[in-house]
Amino acid sequence: MNILVVDDDKDIGDFFIYLLGTQHHTIHIARNGKEFHQLMLSWEKFDIAFIDIKLPDTNGLRLLKEIRLQQPGCRCIVMTGYSTIESAVEAIKLGAEDYIEKPFENIALLEEKVNRKDNVEYTNAVEQAAKKSGMVIGESKAMQELLRLASRFAPKPLTILIDGETGSGKEVVARFIHEAAGEKERPFLGVNFGALPENVIESELFGHEAGAFTGAQKIRKGFFEMAKGGTLLLDEIGEASLATQVKLLRVLESKEFFRVGGERSVQSSARIIAATNRSLHESVETGKFREDLLYRLEVVRLTVPPLRERKEDIPQLVEAMLQKEENDMKRISNEALEKLQNYLWPGNIRELANVLARACAHAEDLIGAEHILFHGNGKILADGAEESGPISNKWVTGQKNQLEEEDYFSLDKMVDDLRSAEKIAVQQVIDHALMITRGNRQKAAERLGVNTRKLRYWLNE
Repeated sequence: MNILVVDDDKDIGDFFIYLLGTQHHTIHIARNGKEFHQLMLSWEKFDIAFIDIKLPDTNGLRLLKEIRLQQPGCRCIVMTGYSTIESAVEAIKLGAEDYIEKPFENIALLEEKVNRKDNVEYTNAVEQAAKKSGMVIGESKAMQELLRLASRFAPKPLTILIDGETGSGKEVVARFIHEAAGEKERPFLGVNFGALPENVIESELFGHEAGAFTGAQKIRKGFFEMAKGGTLLLDEIGEASLATQVKLLRVLESKEFFRVGGERSVQSSARIIAATNRSLHESVETGKFREDLLYRLEVVRLTVPPLRERKEDIPQLVEAMLQKEENDMKRISNEALEKLQNYLWPGNIRELANVLARACAHAEDLIGAEHILFHGNGKILADGAEESGPISNKWVTGQKNQLEEEDYFSLDKMVDDLRSAEKIAVQQVIDHALMITRGNRQKAAERLGVNTRKLRYWLNE
């Protein structure tokens, strides 16, 4: 195996020669950018390259880009000190396989990286993590790159910020990172800042001592303590108040916290992942989010693409959802898939799951285009005469379908409108029941207090 080591420290070069030179590997040493380029001009093909980020005459990231361009088959690993961790993160985004910190502490791991001949074991581990977390890998380049980054950063003890639109799957990505990090037996907990009242959030996060306030009869652990050794997802972090942000910053900086009413600090060992559907940089500009907290959270930033930008993944998402909801006996027509792929999906994957659950409830065996119904003013990418919602109500969507002014106030029309509104209300209640029962008609009927025959009648109206 041809191994390239780019580092200005002679001891590092000697170390690699000592460690790997006796294992039938050929070691090439470049101590600066000039020597690197000389080796590249020699047309030598490298199997793996170890590149130091800090070099006397150039930047290691620049050399990484060059070798990735000229020799895409070469596996690249960057070497860094703790102070250059941000550059190491950038290197992963540029295509590096991994980064290792100097001084090297785990020699066996270093040898393992060198001697790994293929990606089979790594690929299997990623696929298992995806399966357990419910993450559909898909065909889109955006999701493939997100998967690569998430899997590479997962084993690293770094704080990760995941951003993306509502319903795009940020929590699933967080769970994938937890699984890919090998934390299977350790807890994964999530706290939603948009759902917690301000007066209880400190107790929920950090716990409380007995007698800390009225009703606190015994010690209670908070999320940070319960997630010990595992992963804590801070969901909708942009909704946290400035007072809460100060407390979070203190935990991230000191790795310890106090329970409410407590006098002794508690160590925090949870891996922190934050998620947001808003631009925290804009929130910093408007004074709604602390810049120092953002700096602590955004060591690694991952962006989940909206569903409209990855429509080629919809067939696999649909297949996975049908299997998950135990509707794998149902099939979906090409026309239905085309309709799904031409929709804008403002609610992203969450909306897709709801639409599919509703379709499963309406269809017997084959899900057709007529079973794909969208809520509200859903828009189709291709111009066509599609309904905008589950009930035919086109007169509200465009001028060509508007009622004539003289008919608008007629009593007959008002009665029709009332009936239409009643149908919509009933349909929305049914849709909600089907959603929370994952498309199970019998359970939905029980929730609604009717028999399945009545539910079937409503669905066929």
